Amino acid sequence: MDKPKRSQNQIIKDHLLTGQSITRWQAIELYRIATLPTRINQLENTGLTIQRKRVDKDGKHWHVYWVDTDHLANEVQL
Repeated sequence: MDKPKRSQNQIIKDHLLTGQSITRWQAIELYRIATLPTRINQLENTGLTIQRKRVDKDGKHWHVYWVDTDHLANEVQL
């Protein structure tokens, strides 16, 4: 029997709750999700606290998203 398909939001949430960070490029490479900022916003609207940092390098910039360890411990307990 096939497993139910996870939504893009659930895929990103599951990734973040492992303690790993994610960038837009990683979301594309790992999960073929090109709309990471939208997914992050939707997850925040459900109450998940997501940290972000803008990285500037070689004239380019991108954001790194993660869930802090204190919030991660609370999510795991729920």
